[in-house]
Amino acid sequence: MCGFPISEFNRTSDDPLIGTTLPGNYVILELVGVGGMGRVYRAEQKALGRTVAVKIIHPHLLGDESASVRFITEARAASRLNHPNSVGVIDFGKNGGQLYLVMEFLRGRDLARVVYEDGPLPFRRIVDILCQVLAALFEAHHLGIIHRDLKPENIVLEPMRSGGDFVKVVDFGLAKMKAEVSTTNITSPGIVCGTPDYMAPEQGRGDPIDARSDLYACGVILFQLLTGRLPFEAESPTQVVLMHLSLPPPDPALVAPERDIPEPLVEVTLRALEKEASRRYQSADEFSAALRSAVGTFDTPSGRFSFAEATVICGACRAIVPRGQKFCGECGARIAQPHSPAPAPRAAHGAAPPTARRDRAPSAPPLPLPFAAREDDLAWLDGCLADVEGSVVAARIVGEHGVGKTRLLREFLDVAASRGDVVIQTGPDPWGAEVGYYALRWAIAGLAELPPDGGNASDWSGATPEARRGLLEIFGKGDRGSDMRRHAWNKPSAGGLSPDDRRFIAAEALRWALSRAQQAAFPHRVLLAVDDLHAVDGASRNAFADVIAEPPLAALLIVASHTPGFDPEWGGAVRTLGGLPKDTALSLLRSSVSLDHRGARKTPPSAGGARLSPRRDAADGATDPAALGLPPSAASPSGPGGEAATVPPLYIDQLVRYTLEGGSDPPARMADLVAARIERLPQDARRTLQALAVIGDAADRPTLQRLLPDIRAFDDLLGKLVAAGMIEERASGIRTTHPLLRDVTLATIPAGVRRDLHAKATFDSAGDPLALPIEVQAIHAYHAQNAFVALMLLEQAADRAAARGDNAGSVLALRRGLDLARREIFRGELDDPVRAVLIFSRKLGEALARAGDLTDADGVLREALDLAGPGGPDRALVLGALAHVAHQRERTSEASMYLREAMDLARQSADSDVVQSLDKMRREWMSR
Repeated sequence: MCGFPISEFNRTSDDPLIGTTLPGNYVILELVGVGGMGRVYRAEQKALGRTVAVKIIHPHLLGDESASVRFITEARAASRLNHPNSVGVIDFGKNGGQLYLVMEFLRGRDLARVVYEDGPLPFRRIVDILCQVLAALFEAHHLGIIHRDLKPENIVLEPMRSGGDFVKVVDFGLAKMKAEVSTTNITSPGIVCGTPDYMAPEQGRGDPIDARSDLYACGVILFQLLTGRLPFEAESPTQVVLMHLSLPPPDPALVAPERDIPEPLVEVTLRALEKEASRRYQSADEFSAALRSAVGTFDTPSGRFSFAEATVICGACRAIVPRGQKFCGECGARIAQPHSPAPAPRAAHGAAPPTARRDRAPSAPPLPLPFAAREDDLAWLDGCLADVEGSVVAARIVGEHGVGKTRLLREFLDVAASRGDVVIQTGPDPWGAEVGYYALRWAIAGLAELPPDGGNASDWSGATPEARRGLLEIFGKGDRGSDMRRHAWNKPSAGGLSPDDRRFIAAEALRWALSRAQQAAFPHRVLLAVDDLHAVDGASRNAFADVIAEPPLAALLIVASHTPGFDPEWGGAVRTLGGLPKDTALSLLRSSVSLDHRGARKTPPSAGGARLSPRRDAADGATDPAALGLPPSAASPSGPGGEAATVPPLYIDQLVRYTLEGGSDPPARMADLVAARIERLPQDARRTLQALAVIGDAADRPTLQRLLPDIRAFDDLLGKLVAAGMIEERASGIRTTHPLLRDVTLATIPAGVRRDLHAKATFDSAGDPLALPIEVQAIHAYHAQNAFVALMLLEQAADRAAARGDNAGSVLALRRGLDLARREIFRGELDDPVRAVLIFSRKLGEALARAGDLTDADGVLREALDLAGPGGPDRALVLGALAHVAHQRERTSEASMYLREAMDLARQSADSDVVQSLDKMRREWMSR
């Protein structure tokens, strides 16, 4: 379930939002609950296959435009929260008149439900939960954010394999919106925010509130957890508020004498419930310290909630079950609750609590997992290499994220290099921005043994004039002036390079480099490997495709890896890579002692969690595969021919690490499992990983220091991330260990935090702009929501991509610009966002037309025409683009109609440049 205040649990196919897609490509899948703030849905972020929660705010809370502005203000503030114990606001906005929040999806139970189902909680568990809540509050209060409505329903507990809880506080800062349309104010003209049972006296009076009001609510929750009842109960909310204002809180020890509440906890509770804010704890940190000091006086030496106190042993199957649970989740037997804590299990079977250091069991499998079960795939690659006899051979490895494409390619290349073959590797740019010619530059430099900047003309011996011009273009040594046409229907100027010309000379440069490499390597072979071809810039992809279509007279192998559904526009042999055979996966999982026990809880299918705990067959001791936490692909054949089911190696790696780190009920989906690990990192380690993801795969310590100036030393944090298998340090810099890990990290950064990181990423410590490629600058400005700069840079990046013949790159940049312009209509940071939408719609339509996608071009341009107004040069330009598209689609009469209207409007606007451009198009049509 999702961790938000839910008054009912409902799934209905009649909901009109089911199946719709929000900006950011979030597809709404099902309604999971309705609360006071809005309707909560389970949704999927399609690009990653990651589960998120989407909250659609109730329309009655947003009756006018000022309410929408308040929503944005509150959401923007909440999106700055970046603590493991608070739910991150990943995105927010407005879609079709509906305001929404996108947050991480929680699979735990809220505290109210836990108490109802499990009964009174042990004191140490209470302290552990409250301390995690207070840790989240401490960061929020430091940022000036007050929760205003803290209560058990807004505290979600996710179980740990150790028996402890991982706490999440939800709905930060949004209660005020709900209160502003309520009528619960009883004592002053101020606004009452919150739930009466947990409301501080100053809240009840409508006085200004601060962090100490949240701490009062924590005091009420502490009282309730200790005694099983609220400090003040009455028939009406008004009476409850008045009791909070006037009556002293009862002594918890007298309210629940059977609980034998320790005196130190009584003292902490009563101080937290002081009427005067000045007499309470003055900070969440002080409150937490008092709780830890109180628990330190208990009989056991540890001040934290212990594993033994949290669990009992099932008498039927010996599984470890949370204390208070009535039935065993493993075998279904009734649990007899002992009066004393259950004996602690052997150390090998229990993970440490959430905040403790976790050391890997000595018998756990080595991480990363060993390279296994790929003999047939290696043999296939060897066969491709053997086919290299006087010609260029092309091969591709195709597979989903995490199936081991890069690992397989690396193993194959290592073997080839050990034989004396020349191996050149290239791939996407480290920023993930599809920087023009990046992969091609590295390929040519490696093949021709050039310096990274390409050297100079004297280094290009044997290159044809076309290849030399291509080298100048690729390495940025030629004229940087754009020969891009002003409009889609115009031809390039005389003597200028067209996109086709640039594409041809780039391919010629690569042909020269391949021939040179083959000559230098003889009698050995040359291998050019392009990893993650789908993420490589379009200009480089075009060059690879063109060379394979018309190869030079050279004997070499070009091998690439990419995801399914991507068309590289070149053929050759293809190997579709699946995951590891299930038997291999089970063998790796069995080798982990941490997985080989029955302490994990079993999650019902409706909760969406994967099962982890393996069962043992009495006859042969084999593991039941269905009981392991494996993705759906492990439970069904991977192909239509009934091939054996497989499991992605990355999932196995992440599952083992997640379990060793104390996680339980692992998500069945890869991205969700990675996200669960990221979300449970210590705060500064998580912030470091987020900064690395924003910077890209060539980060260093000075850059981290610039983005996170409050962290003084990174060695320990980086060491923890390396040990967790999340990053690696190379000579080229610090990088994440897998592209999916970086993508998921970026997707889980709270919106406000990500905006700030991207805003800092383009400047040095002195505040001067860094010399970054324009595509990288554009990406940072886009995510920093610096609208004016981002739109300008995205337009330039689109023009440069189009000039290189990279139509796909041009379309992508313009789509981002259009998305940003549309969002600015809601955010209001641009002076004229509607005109920005119009301009980028027209440019996108023209780019789609250049790419040959005439149907989409026509649709985008028609939408732009609706925004253009009845006259003016903008409408004339859109009509001119529609005329060009119609002519390309051989709709002559329609094209002529658009062109006449466009020329009439251009003349009325006295825009001579547009008139001349349109007239030139008309003459070209007539000459054909």
